[in-house]
Amino acid sequence: MLLDEIKSVLTFAAFKPEPDDANVAWAKRYEGRKSLLINVGRSQTSWRSISKKGRFDEGGVMEGEFSDIAPQRADEWRQMAEGGWCCVSINNRFIITLENNMMRGDNVTELMRTNPRAVLGPKYDRGKRYAMCHHPETTASMLLACEESMVKTTEDVLKNIGLRTGRVCCGLFALMEHAVDQVYSAQRAAPSTDSAIIAACEGSIAVLIQQEGQWKELRCRSGMGPDAVETSLQIITPLVQKLPQGCPVHFVSDGQDLKFRTEIMAHLEKVGAVDMTQDDLLWRVIGMH
Repeated sequence: MLLDEIKSVLTFAAFKPEPDDANVAWAKRYEGRKSLLINVGRSQTSWRSISKKGRFDEGGVMEGEFSDIAPQRADEWRQMAEGGWCCVSINNRFIITLENNMMRGDNVTELMRTNPRAVLGPKYDRGKRYAMCHHPETTASMLLACEESMVKTTEDVLKNIGLRTGRVCCGLFALMEHAVDQVYSAQRAAPSTDSAIIAACEGSIAVLIQQEGQWKELRCRSGMGPDAVETSLQIITPLVQKLPQGCPVHFVSDGQDLKFRTEIMAHLEKVGAVDMTQDDLLWRVIGMH
């Protein structure tokens, strides 16, 4: 047993909730310890560290395959992660779909992690990992399905350089959940029946359309790359055009790629879109919430 492992037992630091317990914020889970946030895309990886005081610290972005990037950054990342723990956002090989009448309840989040078949029934695929976000007022839900092989490969790469995966999530899905929460909290007094939510995360994009108070359409595409402005607009424009003129359009992005955000908003501002993005929003959503 390593010295730091012995110390963690003696100080009760080893006795914490399960690493994948999504009910506990990552920053709370590793309170008082340095940890690392990593967003893994098809051709780009970004990262940000959280200090012992719970503040964002050093970070970076590097192009290329994750399996090539990780060994080059191994020493740097190990210094950013006390005990080797990191939170990984998968930004490739996933899909978000609209579903209806999905199981709800206090234990569904835990079931989705431990026994997703019990929640999804015939929709379950053993080669996927899942998460859900429910419409606050109807029976509709967004369902995230991520390739299990992508998760396993990422975990193996990190293990080979001495890092441990404490949590796996999807940055784009987390941004969509954040946007839904923000939009519906703001609209409780005067809810809008027709609206659009657009989320972008380092080359992945999702568009959610609500009509007559119901989620009607959702399109998602992952792993396009951070320069795919035109491709993103080809996904966004036809869906937004289905809404009556003047309907609310909300945009949220990772808060890092200013160039992509500026170019997209130059088009979305023509339909009155509101940019809900904050600096470092991806890291705030997956690290602090």
